[in-house]
Amino acid sequence: MKIFKYKIQFFALLFLTIGCNDEEFLLEEPKTFYTFENIFSSESQVDQLLITMYSRVRNFRTTNYQAKGFSTDVMDAPEFRLSTTFGDYSRINPERGEFRNTYTFYYQLIATANTAIYAANLDEITFESDEKRAYTIAQARFFRAYAHGMLAELFGGVPIVTEIATEPKYDYQRATREATYQFAIDELEAILVDLPEITVQDGRIVKGAAQHYLAEFYLGLGITSTDASAYDQAIKHASNVIDGGTYALMTERFGERMNEPGKDVYWDLFRINNINYNDGNMESIWTFQVDFDAYLTEDRQSVLNYPRYYMPVYRAILGFDGVAEDAGGRGVAFYKQTPYAGDLIWEDPISANDQRGAEHNIIRTIIYNDPNFPELFGTVVPQDVIDETNAGRGWVYPIIFKLTTDQFVGLDQGENRSNLFRDDYAIRLAETILLRAEAYHRKGDNQSAANDINSIRSRAQCDVLISAGEVNIDFILDERARELFGEECRWNTLLRMGGTVAVDRIRKYAMHEITPLTLNFDYNLWPIPQSVIDRNKDVVMEQNPGWINR
Repeated sequence: MKIFKYKIQFFALLFLTIGCNDEEFLLEEPKTFYTFENIFSSESQVDQLLITMYSRVRNFRTTNYQAKGFSTDVMDAPEFRLSTTFGDYSRINPERGEFRNTYTFYYQLIATANTAIYAANLDEITFESDEKRAYTIAQARFFRAYAHGMLAELFGGVPIVTEIATEPKYDYQRATREATYQFAIDELEAILVDLPEITVQDGRIVKGAAQHYLAEFYLGLGITSTDASAYDQAIKHASNVIDGGTYALMTERFGERMNEPGKDVYWDLFRINNINYNDGNMESIWTFQVDFDAYLTEDRQSVLNYPRYYMPVYRAILGFDGVAEDAGGRGVAFYKQTPYAGDLIWEDPISANDQRGAEHNIIRTIIYNDPNFPELFGTVVPQDVIDETNAGRGWVYPIIFKLTTDQFVGLDQGENRSNLFRDDYAIRLAETILLRAEAYHRKGDNQSAANDINSIRSRAQCDVLISAGEVNIDFILDERARELFGEECRWNTLLRMGGTVAVDRIRKYAMHEITPLTLNFDYNLWPIPQSVIDRNKDVVMEQNPGWINR
């Protein structure tokens, strides 16, 4: 009975938390509010809140292709799905679903974190140890800090919410972007002492994850405030991860498939059973847990549907069996790398022999594989055939192999190569290194920045290492695209840069002509959803520059 009562209370509060504006909940606000007295009775109830946060962040990060860079410089919809692009700015306004859903998600995460923090601090709940209670609170505060920091990157200054709403509230006030970053930073710094260096339970928050986001949010703070001391703090926290002895770039082949010829360590990084630190992957800092058995028995959300959404439609080619392993999965081509991400950044000389762009990591050659066409079988599909198949569609393009596999799971249980069942990275050390490189560059130490970038390029066995004079923000963004395509939150990265970095790169590298034609205004933040502004009736909530009257 207590658990049921708790669920009623929790969801009533959750839906009233700022930003939770899904249409079904806007129809009628919950009228009943419950107190927390005698609601929580056990440690397991609090841990369930943590599990909820881990699950929701996993689902959001692995299925939110918008966050991964949809309609930025790195990816967009192919031509036959042009109606789904986010790059037609004649159709974008502050109430666009992508903005609402993202804003809502992070405030729902904050609401759950605040509930967990409150419950974990109740004297009547007994934990198995003081250390367990402290770690529980630290994890909840991590998610609260993470949500505020991500909101600061995307939306700028937002209301800082640290209390549970017990009645309707219509007077939230936006903090400054600096204050929002600072809140996230203060939270993360406060919990470092209670986070373990490593954990036997894959996917749980460790100290390195908090230090990584400290580096990222200090970078954002420095850009926003122009206070160069923030870059020193970013370098300090990144260095604690990079040089602390726990993590290291993987430079040698590893894992169950390490002896397969013609591959490399970058290929190994994305194979099943190679993702977690406990798998022997020394550059794995925080991972999302994906499990086929959980997918079958629980909510069917423990899955990466990358093969379905990222992979091309090779079955459109006569003589190619599109359901075979070498198709990258049963793709329906919702998301495609832009010419910038698929070709430009891999051109010689800057990417000479870079293994990240090698044929086994980005499969560009299509081999006829249908035995029903013996005259074609085993030969290369000519470019004119690809062009003819692609005409007006754009659904045949290279396979980014880090986002798929050639050993699909569950085919004997109804799966059809649409889904990938392996854990996924939330943070990998390579990204921390590139954060430190950016901080060094912004501080004016381009040699140290080049050293960090070259450590990534050396692991990729690239023939070309860069000099201090070649380091700039564009090159850092290029290197992030080479290393982190499909992993990083590209929108967060671009908007964190400030100025017109995001819109300049989108206009320059957009896949479709409609983008530069309609992106006729500048912005460096996403808009606050208009429904949030309207509902906050007791205090004026200002809209972000560039989005007023759109």
